[in-house]
Amino acid sequence: MSQRRGSVLLLSYLFIAFLSTWAAAGFRQTVTDLNSSERYVDTLQAFHNAEAGLDRALDWMRQQPTPPSGIISFDPFTTPATSNCSVNNPTQPARPSQPLLGGAFLVCIGPDANNPTSYLDLFTVTVTGQSAGAQVSRQVTETVQTQSFSRYSYFTNSERLPTGTPIWFTTRDQLTGPVHSNDQLNISGSPVFNGGVTSSAGSINYKNPPPTGGNNPQFNGGLTLGVPAVTMPNSAVKLRTAAASGGQWYVGNTTIVLQSDGTMRVTNPASGLVSQPVPLPANGAIFVNGGDVTVSGVLDGKVTIGTSANIIVNSSIFYVDNPQTNPQSNDVLGLVAENNVVVSQSAPYDVTIQASIMALDNPLTATPLDGSFTVQNWSVGPPKGTLAVYGGIVQGARGPVGTFSSSSGNKLSGYSKDYRYDTRFSGTAPPFFPTTGAFEQMVWQENN
Repeated sequence: MSQRRGSVLLLSYLFIAFLSTWAAAGFRQTVTDLNSSERYVDTLQAFHNAEAGLDRALDWMRQQPTPPSGIISFDPFTTPATSNCSVNNPTQPARPSQPLLGGAFLVCIGPDANNPTSYLDLFTVTVTGQSAGAQVSRQVTETVQTQSFSRYSYFTNSERLPTGTPIWFTTRDQLTGPVHSNDQLNISGSPVFNGGVTSSAGSINYKNPPPTGGNNPQFNGGLTLGVPAVTMPNSAVKLRTAAASGGQWYVGNTTIVLQSDGTMRVTNPASGLVSQPVPLPANGAIFVNGGDVTVSGVLDGKVTIGTSANIIVNSSIFYVDNPQTNPQSNDVLGLVAENNVVVSQSAPYDVTIQASIMALDNPLTATPLDGSFTVQNWSVGPPKGTLAVYGGIVQGARGPVGTFSSSSGNKLSGYSKDYRYDTRFSGTAPPFFPTTGAFEQMVWQENN
C-alpha cells in the first residue's frame, strides 16, 4: 500500500515538473514572440518615418525658387542648416532629429559635384528614419534630377489671345509627345494628340459642343483634366550665367547662322562682327542681351541660344544628324526667348524647326502675345504650307500661327501645324534650358 502511495507521489512530482518546464518554455517563447513582434513594429515604423522624411525633403526642394546651389551636403531642417551632414554617423548623428508621431527622421541632401556646370542638377537625398526611442533605424536614399521644360512636346500658360479670344486646335493639327496647358484647351474639329495630354482646367472648350457639333479630337495617349499648374520662370537665369562665364555673350541685335561644320557665322554690330566665323561655345551657352537674335542654318553640336528680347526664325533650322532617322543623334538645339519666338513673314512656304523652343512669360514687358511662339502677320493671307517643329514648344501664352474658316474649316492665312516630339528630350535637355522646379526620380534604394 505504502509502495503504491510512493509511486503515485513520484508520478505526481514528475508530472508537476513536466508542467513547470512546459510552462517556462511557453513563457520564454511568448517573450521571444513579443520581442520579435515589437522589433517588427519598430522596424516598420522606422521605415515609414524614413519615407515620410523623404517626402518632406522633396517637398522642401520643390518649394525653393531655384534648385539648391553649391556642392556641400546639408540638412535643410536644422537652423541654421547643417553643412557637411554626410560626415555624421547616420544612426547617431550630432544634429537633432526631426520628430514625427511615434519616432523621428534625419535628412541629408547631397548636391552632385558637377551641378555648377551641368545642364540638369542632380541631388542625393538620404533619410534615416527612427522608431520611438530610437530603438531601430532604417535609411533610404533617393537620387533626383531637376526636370527640364524641354520634356514637353507642347506647353502653355494661356490658350487665348490678350483679348480673351480662344486659339483653337483644329482638324489639321497633329501633336506627339507630352502636352500640358495651365489653361483650358480649345478644340474645333478633329485634331490628333499622339501623347499624354494634361490640363489644369476641369473641362475642354469645344467650338461646337458635342455630340452634334462635329468635334472629334483623338487623345491617343490619354487625357487628364484638373491637374496642378506648372509655374513658368520669367527669365533664363542659368543660361545667362553660363553664357557670361564660359559661353558667348552678345549685346544688341544679332544674327546667327549655324554651319554644318560645327561652327556658326555671327553678325553683331555692337562687336563689329559681320558674318564672322565663330566656333560653338564649349559649354553650349549663348545669350544676346538687349536685342533680337535671328537664327537659321544647320547645327552640328549642342547649344542653347537665348535672348532678353525676341528670337526670329527666317528660315528652316536642321540638325546635321537628323534624330528623326537616327535617334542616337548628338545634335541638340534650344531656343529660349524672354519675349517671343517669331517665324518671320519672309520665311518660306514650308518651314521646319528642329529644336526645343521656349518663349518665357515675362511680366516686365507689355508686348502683345508676350511669351509666345507665333508667326509674324499670322492673320494676313494668302495661306502658307506647314510649320513643322521637331522638338517641343513651351510658351507663356499660346501664339497663333494662322487662321481658318469657322464654317468650312479651310485655312485662310498662316501655317498648318505639324508638331512632333523629339523623344531624346524625355531624358536629356539642351544646355542650361530652364527647369520646371519639379524633380524626377532616378534611383531609390534602402541602405540598411
